[in-house]
Amino acid sequence: MNYKFFIAKRYLFSRKDSRFISFITYMSIFGIALGVAALIITISILNGFEKEITDKVSKLVSHIQISSFETGGIRNYDSVVNKITKNVKILNNINPFIQREAVLRAKGKVEGIIIKGISNDLQSSFERMKIIKGSDDLNPYDTIFSSLIIGDKLANKLALDVGDKAIIFGLKGLPSPDNLPKIKQFKIRGIYESGLREYDDLIIYTDLKTLQRFFNMDSTVTSIELSLSDVSKVTETSELLKSVLRYPYHVRTMYQIHKELFTWVELQKAPTPFILGLIIIVATFNIVGTLLMLVLEKTHSIGILKSLGCNNWDIMKIFIFDGFIIGFLGIFLGNIIGIGLSLLEMKLKFFRLPEQYYVKNVPILLQADYIILISLITAVLIFFATLIPSYIASKFEPVKSIRFA
Repeated sequence: MNYKFFIAKRYLFSRKDSRFISFITYMSIFGIALGVAALIITISILNGFEKEITDKVSKLVSHIQISSFETGGIRNYDSVVNKITKNVKILNNINPFIQREAVLRAKGKVEGIIIKGISNDLQSSFERMKIIKGSDDLNPYDTIFSSLIIGDKLANKLALDVGDKAIIFGLKGLPSPDNLPKIKQFKIRGIYESGLREYDDLIIYTDLKTLQRFFNMDSTVTSIELSLSDVSKVTETSELLKSVLRYPYHVRTMYQIHKELFTWVELQKAPTPFILGLIIIVATFNIVGTLLMLVLEKTHSIGILKSLGCNNWDIMKIFIFDGFIIGFLGIFLGNIIGIGLSLLEMKLKFFRLPEQYYVKNVPILLQADYIILISLITAVLIFFATLIPSYIASKFEPVKSIRFA
């Protein structure tokens, strides 16, 4: 064993010497561990929120949405679909749809809703959405009743269940004797849960052809939604589509459609690591105090070591090793606490959240690169914190050190 490391270890954990130094050492280790653990847990929660919200939003609006500046919607949508298919190589699914505001009446209650018609053989909106009751089949029941899939929040509000009847009033502008709303009967085929309260309470689904007939839209659709096999290339793909489709088509990503949600996540992520990072900085600089007290405690030993032939660099190494021992133990313990508590929450789900957070439980996403980065930054801060006391110790004169003791 390197004698400098051996001496450093004895300085910190010697049972014969000052118990106060040992106590301060343990407190320094605990302080670093607490800071590292807090930062790992917080970053994991924020990453989890970002992933959950991204996943939930992409289930409803997909990754990219294409609409038209022309009134009425996209008329020749087959040619637009062909252009998209030829140019986008990472296309996972493409779904033309109609989305309109309407009024739903069921069991004597009336509720304003958004009705969305999608192709029954391309139900991209339900690929990852949880159908909690009934089925996702949008085929009409018969010539009178078409199928509806509604959110669980709306179902609870109106006391609706699978098989119940509902009437949709389709509005186009202000109703008047010359502009009467269109009326259509539906039956509830399924109930879904997306996890986003606003959507579960507002958006209902039926098949595309039913809405085209209902709103006299022939072969026109409101928009076209795309799902990509690689979500990280959403922005790049949207720029490509803008150059390919041009006017009158309007291309938007899910980040633009739901800007307020993603902005909220970014606002949470931006200051939190910096604020919690201060815990690590404070804990790291506690090492300075610990090592300075250790230097004073070991003044006599430093004098003896120098008289035996140790140079300034050797003395510096001893106290740098002391700092690294404290830092390594703190980082190691912090990783165990942070990762351990995160895994426990992922498995057992101790904490439930209010509905305004868009998820029921605290979402956690552990990422190795973030954990390694936190550990490396802490180690670098510890190294710089050890330089001051190590340098002071190395400048002690042997004779004065022995006399002082």
